[in-house]
Amino acid sequence: MPARKLSVLIVGLDGATFDLILPWADQGYLPNLKRLIGDGARSCLESTIPPITPCAWSSLITGKNPGKHGLFDFIEPSQDGHGFRFTNASFRDGESLWACLSRHGRRVGVVNVPMTYPPEPVNGFLISGLDTPHEHSPFMHPVEVRQLLKDAGIRYRIDQQHLGNMRTNERRRRQLQDIFDGETARTAAFRHLSALRHCDFRMIVYGATDQVQHHFWHFMDENHDKYDAAGAREFQHAIRDTYQHVDVQLGQLLDECDENTVVIVMSDHGFGPMSNVRVRLNQVLRDAGLLKFVEPTARGKWKQAFASTADRLLRSTLSSDMKRTIAGLFPRLRVWFEGLDEAPIEWSTTHAHVNEAYRSSPAVWLTQRNGSFNGERMELREQVEDALLALMDPATGKRLISNCYRPAEIYHGPHTKKAPEILPSWWEDGFLLEQSRPGKNASPSVERSTSPLEGGVEFAASHRLDGVLIMHGGPVRSGLTFSDAKIVDVAPTVLYLLGLPVPEDMDGRVLTEAMDDEFVADNPIAIERLDDELEDDSACDNRHGFTDEESEMIARRLQALGYIQ
Repeated sequence: MPARKLSVLIVGLDGATFDLILPWADQGYLPNLKRLIGDGARSCLESTIPPITPCAWSSLITGKNPGKHGLFDFIEPSQDGHGFRFTNASFRDGESLWACLSRHGRRVGVVNVPMTYPPEPVNGFLISGLDTPHEHSPFMHPVEVRQLLKDAGIRYRIDQQHLGNMRTNERRRRQLQDIFDGETARTAAFRHLSALRHCDFRMIVYGATDQVQHHFWHFMDENHDKYDAAGAREFQHAIRDTYQHVDVQLGQLLDECDENTVVIVMSDHGFGPMSNVRVRLNQVLRDAGLLKFVEPTARGKWKQAFASTADRLLRSTLSSDMKRTIAGLFPRLRVWFEGLDEAPIEWSTTHAHVNEAYRSSPAVWLTQRNGSFNGERMELREQVEDALLALMDPATGKRLISNCYRPAEIYHGPHTKKAPEILPSWWEDGFLLEQSRPGKNASPSVERSTSPLEGGVEFAASHRLDGVLIMHGGPVRSGLTFSDAKIVDVAPTVLYLLGLPVPEDMDGRVLTEAMDDEFVADNPIAIERLDDELEDDSACDNRHGFTDEESEMIARRLQALGYIQ
């Protein structure tokens, strides 16, 4: 079969894992996924290090490792060296898969892929994903897409806004229904836009699997450190119900595919339970002589105590809508209030630090970044690693952090120097980051949390390295299980299936082992030599930084999802 006769549909299930899919498919809960697995090929899909949204999806989008595309997280250090700023798609270097397809005259339709805001002009349509500040932002291309959906009676939503407010069963119940309604609307929008004009390549991402796993795993897993037996009576099957709902959406998309459509179901990373170990890394760095906190005055101690008490009270009583209303009316008050609860750092004498407000992916940064990896910086790295690897689980006495990854060991490319200095292996070890509280009565740097899991704020589960890859249709082999697929392999494989050359700067490979020998023999892989304009793309600074108002919106949305405190 000539490659040019094929079309491709990618369905992204954010955070999906075979640990759940395979048994539920066998038990009959996921009939569409079961059919794709039985009649297609599957492999675990190795994510990036760390396995987090901006890093992983950007590697899928470009076929490149983070050292080339330059997006390592939702945040990066500000250009002035003080604090952090939020990132978006404009911080990513390298041509996207859909830009490459558009350049070759192929028509594309893309909906809700994270790290695609602001939407780039493509030959087709694109609705950006998680990094979109607000539903009123210009996140649809072309601009008439918004009116097309409105005329069709489809109310499109970016993602969920109320995950940080699940303190009662009633709120959890409403939130799950809201998540399902949002994904149903996303499918309707995707199908409607696809029906208006044929696309050679289409992609949609469902975030529900990731969101519900983060916040409901402890109701499902009886071995979880914070298993909630009472809540399990109603929410034991919340995650399975979410997979079932997404399986229904998948079925609607499959009904519209013909025999020449290659369907790829994939996830950006896997998932698994978190332990009840809590780590205050800035206190660890303080104890190692690498960080110094500003000594609080008596007035400062009172303010911190007030802020901590008020924060707990407001979180438990105000709804997300009420909190957003107050934040919108009094933005400076919110900044002042949140600043009270921070442990201020004495930057002039600090060598290494962690942004503890961003709890989902703790990383260590060396404070003075002079651009040279000299002996002093190497010595500082070794001191940080020694401090982290010496941490012990207070309950088991075993080492708490298995590995400390250095950028030069896991990335290659011009942006490697932008990465955090040290990445502790939280996805392998299952601990959660807590905010440091220095002082005479400070909490320990490492402890086992015995309090019930705080709904909507504290993760019950988080990311793992191995996601899922399922391929079906066209030349894809039937009933095949293979291995060694990586997230950077998806883009070159799509280009190959559509009969296009693979750009020479992609790090991924074409997954020919998943395809019929005859098809591979008839369609040799072609490599595209890049001209100077494309090769110099990484040197261009086309960053569309968020305004203060947009940054505030992004912060609120990430906080609602549980990624920042």
